[in-house]
Amino acid sequence: MPIRLRNLLLLLLTGAAPVAAQLHGIPPPKYEVRAVWVTTTAGLDWPKTTDKQEQQQSLREIVRSLKAGHMNTIYFQARARGDAYYHSAYEPWAENLTGTLGKDPGWDPLEFLIAEAHAAGIEVHAWFNVFKVRGPLNAASSVPLHVTRAHPEWTVNHGGEGWLDPGIPDVRSYTVKVAVDLVMRYNLDGINFDFLRYPGRDFPDADTYRRYGNGTPRDQWRRSNVDKFMTQCYDRLIAVKPTIKVGAAPLGLYASGEGPWSGAVREFSQDARGWFKRGKLDYAAPQIYWDIGASKGNPDFVALVRDWQRTSSGRHIYVGIGAYKPEVAREIPAQIDSARTLGAAGESYFRYENIRGMNLFNSRYETPALIPPMPWKDSLPTPPPGFVGVTELAANIFQIEWVTPPPAKDGDRPVRYVVYRSLSPAIPFDDPHAIACITPDARTLFIDTVTVPAGPTYFYAVTALDKMNNESQSSPVTSGTSKEFLSLKGKLSETTALSASFANGGDFPALVAYSLARTTDVTLTLVARRSGLADSIAATLAHGIQEEGTHVIGVRNIPRGAGRYFVRLRAGDSVVEQQFDIGRNKE
Repeated sequence: MPIRLRNLLLLLLTGAAPVAAQLHGIPPPKYEVRAVWVTTTAGLDWPKTTDKQEQQQSLREIVRSLKAGHMNTIYFQARARGDAYYHSAYEPWAENLTGTLGKDPGWDPLEFLIAEAHAAGIEVHAWFNVFKVRGPLNAASSVPLHVTRAHPEWTVNHGGEGWLDPGIPDVRSYTVKVAVDLVMRYNLDGINFDFLRYPGRDFPDADTYRRYGNGTPRDQWRRSNVDKFMTQCYDRLIAVKPTIKVGAAPLGLYASGEGPWSGAVREFSQDARGWFKRGKLDYAAPQIYWDIGASKGNPDFVALVRDWQRTSSGRHIYVGIGAYKPEVAREIPAQIDSARTLGAAGESYFRYENIRGMNLFNSRYETPALIPPMPWKDSLPTPPPGFVGVTELAANIFQIEWVTPPPAKDGDRPVRYVVYRSLSPAIPFDDPHAIACITPDARTLFIDTVTVPAGPTYFYAVTALDKMNNESQSSPVTSGTSKEFLSLKGKLSETTALSASFANGGDFPALVAYSLARTTDVTLTLVARRSGLADSIAATLAHGIQEEGTHVIGVRNIPRGAGRYFVRLRAGDSVVEQQFDIGRNKE
């Protein structure tokens, strides 16, 4: 590792790295959860109106935006405050869907979102608030009744909000029943529990403790109540749907901290690490909503990520990032680098409105990522896809087809495929830059449009993904050669020659091909000529000693403006140019 990068890593891991450092040298991983919480409470992220068409369109826009930003997981707040954004057998439709608690909106938001997200290759986890069931306003009458009206004896007012009392066995049984009903009804990928805790040590549950405490120390009894819910719920959910991913968003500070911060275990009776140890939690998205370096007496983001990763018992940590805080938003690239360096399985952002522009990541998500598999649930991939055929449909547009593999020994079939593209037959399968596409379903065809060619021949291979994201071995590698390249090559003589190609009707070269009569020193430049100004080099495309024969260079990310340009080849004593014009200022 280069000394400079190693020093930056050390600074970051000790919490002392300036945001400006941001470790640009850390490559994106192939496997990474990139999740976002979509908040329905008070319509913070969605819905903004009670109009059905607008609600549906805005959900489509959320999915489109996340897909474009290479995000792959949505935590959709399906149960926000003891209400439902889906057809529930037990709880009323949420009020802000129609303006009236319990009124059927005439469509199913969760079902709609799952269909849209799955078509885009994005997982959906139902964000489920457990014990916090009402805000400051009392619930109106509805069918079915809101739980605070149906069972006022279960409800405790704390800080102006309605909480179910976790110490009452019927509360836990009811809430498990609601969660199981939700998972059984929908094609969910996971469930993300929030407010799976007490609201604080001052929770007024003295009567409940006298009835059910049985002499157990009160703090220990409270933790056991939350643990019982988690254990009962996990076991029931896995029994009805073995592949469901059961996750939680615990508070970011597990143990007691300094200053005003109290740990989740002591203050809120939330022992997420115990759930990991007992195998009752598949992933955690801990709410580590602070910045790097413990500024202003806050907990240190890096130290907490390290602590969660160290104590995860081999399960997944998707680091919760508080993008709503300005001091955090400014350093999100550094926080991503921290999570990756410390081995976390991904990042989760609170909340959608705070990252919707996708401009906070500073190219950290420039490549797609596969969702990490969970081997403790399923570790058996399908066989690899069969023969892959490549056909060039038009200039630099390739059709890739493959054969569906047989099912795995456990009966699983592919649900998606990964198409890899490389300039070399030795495809770098561990490099996400080689991923041309992750198909959203089990289709066996992909159209690859190479907008900026990087070479004459592309090599392709395909792998299969099952429903738990286990990736198969690769298909055979096959290749496709650009007709455009062959056409360019045909224009070149055996002496020093040059030819530029303008792909798909563009006004700027996509490929530059040149032949060398002998091994020689080469400089290939793009030269700009503007009216009244001296020629300037816009880019150097190649430089150095090159062997005789044909060479092809892809042209990309070149600053341009209206005017006259030349592709200029200097090969030894020879100079060859090709002229082209852009825009209206042609001379």
